[in-house]
Amino acid sequence: MTNHFLPNPLTEPKQPKKELFPGNWKEKVYQSDVGCATVAAGALVWAACNGPAEMMALYGGPLIVVNAWLVLYTWLQHTDVDVPHFTDNDHNFVKGAFHTIDRPYDKLDPWGFIDFLHHKIGSTHVAHHFDSTIPHYKAQAATDAIKENFPEIYLYDPTPIPEALWRVCKGCAAVEKRGDYYIWNNKDLTDEMI
Repeated sequence: MTNHFLPNPLTEPKQPKKELFPGNWKEKVYQSDVGCATVAAGALVWAACNGPAEMMALYGGPLIVVNAWLVLYTWLQHTDVDVPHFTDNDHNFVKGAFHTIDRPYDKLDPWGFIDFLHHKIGSTHVAHHFDSTIPHYKAQAATDAIKENFPEIYLYDPTPIPEALWRVCKGCAAVEKRGDYYIWNNKDLTDEMI
């Protein structure tokens, strides 16, 4: 067991040769710890000098909003009512990549401003799972190649984000095993999800 603040395992790993933070990455984790502690200390000093309301209004509030958006959108890219979950024995890299969902921002932002700021990560996310080293300026070409070569299994959902969020919140609460897969148990919720 480890985490992103303590790079050395706290327990004996199941696969000791596959460390989460190999080699000099451990040092980078400690450097990141110093950075996180510095930011936290700076926020505390700011709050002590100017009041917590100012610090929360100018730093804490925006941080919470951005992180909430990133968590929500990441959840929507990896979850939908008909996307199965796999067991350890049945999962592989390609299945994982094909079970992520490209979701455009266009209904939420018809001018493309959010897509521009996020480098189109919403509508090119499947390509990111195939190769996370693809630069953002090549992600659309990679996505187009995936759509062209695998049209029957590429997942794209143009549902507006608020509607998709409602459908996923209502329909993705519990899974049940069906065959080799774990499927969302949403049989009785079909009318409520719309």
